[in-house]
Amino acid sequence: MSSSRENPPAASRAERVPRRAQRKLEAERRARQRRLLLVLAPVILAVVAAGIGVWWSQRSAREVAAVQMPDVSKYTSVPRDGRVLGDPNAPVHVIEWGDYQCPACKSFEQRFFPTILEQYIATGKVRWEFRDFAFIGKESVRAAEAAACALDQGKFWEFHAALYANQTGENVGAFTDRRLEEIARAAGLDVGAFRSCLREGKHADEVQQMVREAQSRGVRATPSFSVNGSAPFTIRSLTDLTQRIEEASK
Repeated sequence: MSSSRENPPAASRAERVPRRAQRKLEAERRARQRRLLLVLAPVILAVVAAGIGVWWSQRSAREVAAVQMPDVSKYTSVPRDGRVLGDPNAPVHVIEWGDYQCPACKSFEQRFFPTILEQYIATGKVRWEFRDFAFIGKESVRAAEAAACALDQGKFWEFHAALYANQTGENVGAFTDRRLEEIARAAGLDVGAFRSCLREGKHADEVQQMVREAQSRGVRATPSFSVNGSAPFTIRSLTDLTQRIEEASK
């Protein structure tokens, strides 16, 4: 047998070394790529998540941007004085404590209050007063302060109804300062004066005083009611309230 089969020539041996080196370099390159991917993957995911968050917040802002103005003509037919509706000499005085972010308060305002207004307030039987118990969050407090600014312009009840009409959830941007200004514009307020009032915090102490007073009287939920000075109570149906009013008017 020729020696060429048992002992490859020097040139063949020299070719094997670069191939092994190339394979090693390729393996190292792939390892570096895997390490780089492990490092970059969380960063990429964070960037994507941030982009989704920005898109969602912009989408949410657009969704709550459109302001609705409810029919407030029902308030023009009865006497009113600031936060109070009805004949000042009415035999029954009802206090409602509410939070403008409270879904149950919105339901009461839109489902039950029209009946109360028509059957008891407009007929001179009840003097109705609304007080703030703003406890759900920052937007609750801001909405209450904004309603007080509307009161300065004689538009408390218009703004009150508009706040509930534009309630979209709890602390989701429905009652930002910008949107409160849009509600004020829809309610026919002087927006410049309203803006100044709100930004200066003109009624911040007043709102907090109402909250403290409500707590001292035992208010723990909204809406809560008091009839002729009674302890605060909540209701499950309109009848729960009208029965108390009827008893107090006897």
